[in-house]
Amino acid sequence: MVKTPIKVIVRTRPTVEFAYKNININENTGHIAINIPKSAEQGMNIDFKLKGFVNHQQEDWGFTFDKVLQNASQEVVFDICGKELIHSALGGYSGTIMAYGQTGAGKTFTMMGSQIDYKYRGMMPRCISLLFQEIEARYEQQITVGVSYLEIYNEMMYDLLAGGDQNTGLAIQEDNNGYVQVKGLTIKKCQTEEDAIAQLFEGETNRTISEHKLNKASSRSHCVFTVHLEIRSRVESAEKVIISKLNLVDLAGSERTKKTGSEGRTLLEAQFINKSLSFLEQVVVALSEKQRDHIPYRQSKLTNLLKDSIGGNSKTVMIANIWPEKNQLEETISTLKFAQRMMKVTNESTVRVNLDPQVLIKKYEKEIKDLRQELAMHDTLANRGRIQYEPYTPEQQYKQQQIAQQFLNGELEDIDIDSLRQVKELFFQFRNLYRNLVKDLENKNYVPRTEKEPDVSKKKSDQVKTVDPVGYEENKNGFGLGKARKDAKPTTNIENLVNIPKDEFKQLDEKAQQELRKESQITEANKESTIEKRIVNVDKQQAFTDFKNKEGSSINQQILENINQLKEKKESIISLSEVSIQLKQRIERKKGVIEQKQLNKNQEEIAQGIIDEEEYVTLKELKELKKELKQNQENIKNLKSEIILIDQSIVQSKQALVSKFEEHFLKKYGLTLQDINNPLVNQKEEEYSINDPSEQDDVDQDALAYIRAKNKVTQLQKARKQEKMHK
Repeated sequence: MVKTPIKVIVRTRPTVEFAYKNININENTGHIAINIPKSAEQGMNIDFKLKGFVNHQQEDWGFTFDKVLQNASQEVVFDICGKELIHSALGGYSGTIMAYGQTGAGKTFTMMGSQIDYKYRGMMPRCISLLFQEIEARYEQQITVGVSYLEIYNEMMYDLLAGGDQNTGLAIQEDNNGYVQVKGLTIKKCQTEEDAIAQLFEGETNRTISEHKLNKASSRSHCVFTVHLEIRSRVESAEKVIISKLNLVDLAGSERTKKTGSEGRTLLEAQFINKSLSFLEQVVVALSEKQRDHIPYRQSKLTNLLKDSIGGNSKTVMIANIWPEKNQLEETISTLKFAQRMMKVTNESTVRVNLDPQVLIKKYEKEIKDLRQELAMHDTLANRGRIQYEPYTPEQQYKQQQIAQQFLNGELEDIDIDSLRQVKELFFQFRNLYRNLVKDLENKNYVPRTEKEPDVSKKKSDQVKTVDPVGYEENKNGFGLGKARKDAKPTTNIENLVNIPKDEFKQLDEKAQQELRKESQITEANKESTIEKRIVNVDKQQAFTDFKNKEGSSINQQILENINQLKEKKESIISLSEVSIQLKQRIERKKGVIEQKQLNKNQEEIAQGIIDEEEYVTLKELKELKKELKQNQENIKNLKSEIILIDQSIVQSKQALVSKFEEHFLKKYGLTLQDINNPLVNQKEEEYSINDPSEQDDVDQDALAYIRAKNKVTQLQKARKQEKMHK
């Protein structure tokens, strides 16, 4: 657990009307001094303008902060406020960057920036860019990124990544460990920087903005863009998952309705904004007082949502935006007072570690397997080699069933017990035998009898039922096995098959038989003579060969070309597979070196993530090898796809060749291939076959991502507008 006070950075809005006479800024010490001369009109009540009245109006204010940025660029602001929190989030500590200030002071510009010019992009896109750069550089970790975008407008929550519509299912709640989460909020998984920035732009288009005298595009809601991280180690245990998040908060600006001229809906929005910011200030005041037991987080959705960020488990940076003009001095002092109170709040940051249940199950299964092997080795050394600890196979269960049956029948006087496992199995078989006996007794068709004393009172037809035939239905739950009778063996005599007595069969009319034989012989002779006339001097193999060389030469040539291509592709796969095997061996060796390095480290080095130069070089080489292996496997995959297409082409060509030959054969000789004893359709295809073992499976990049994401969202917006117009 790390106790860290909230870091406060003051950023001034650039203006040509800077109040130099009233505001003095020292960027080196972080001190801001404000002077407002006493005014008789401001100091006296209109009813008490008496001579000699003492004006107690305060003239001077002094504030000291962690850093004051005057006329600073977006890049400088990000370097001071954002970089540290990105590295902390990747280390497992949640972070929050919050922009606070009056309306028109530049909060949204600080957080989001300008979408027109890339160099003016704000804190949110810069954090996303640096985050994915760090993820690519961390070879030893597997990091999953998800983003969400929530808006609080008039004390109602909206999911900006779900179209911005109000979702009644959204609810702020705490998990068992006290971490705040929003139930029902959409979290989009992002594989690349471009995906994450596209989601950010998509959410921005759904935000609520309005216009008043001080700001043409004033944010009328509080927005929280959250980056969710799940970090797994590729070197240490994989079941440990580090959960962290980075909240990027753009608060709506506090405003005085007299200056903004808000009316109607804008006035109602201003009331909700000021009310929620007032509750936020009450929470900050309560946290700054050490004796307070109750912190009023639940007064508003904003304070409840930011519970982790203010006084909770997070490293927080607040950017206080001020408008240093003479007309805005009162709002500037109010913002600086709030920022000074925020510096008194201390957060307790901890690394949140969860255990992946699926990975744990696999780990425990492996441990159980290893322990069984070790126990079997111990039994072997102790001359107890017959004992097994794996579950019984069906054959072993049947053997134990026979032993139990023999013991019950008295054929066995004693049972040799090898292990407790065998005892449990025998009891299980005893129970099964008992249950089967009870079912037999309850069966209505069951007739108790003995072989020595048959029941002669039953009729012959009833006694037949007592015999256990093959396939009799047992308890109407299936067919049983029984023993077949000696007379149940089928005979092969034609007399029995047709169910005609032997004597009667011999007395059949011989003339009728002779006539049938003669008619049959005449029919066969005519058929054979007809076929012989048509296939005289026809050699099937030779006819097919001649057809391939003449009429079917083009199809045959295509088949041979495809076969040659197939051989080349498969030879390429063999060579690439050998390269893949070598790369995998090299990767395993590199992993072994890294694992050995981790074993040699102490707990402090592991916790701090210290990597020496040799380990860094090894990780870099490992990344290059994985990249090469991935490309190699992609090439193999492409070759296999090509082989499938070539195989399909060969099959189709073969079918076309045989079909063409059949038409040719029918046209030339007046018969089909079915008229021949050995059809060419079933001819061996050795000339077209290949036996191969390889068939077995075995400009600035940030700017480009930013621009592509922006263009994607812009096109999506145009498409939606056109769809609405058509409707």
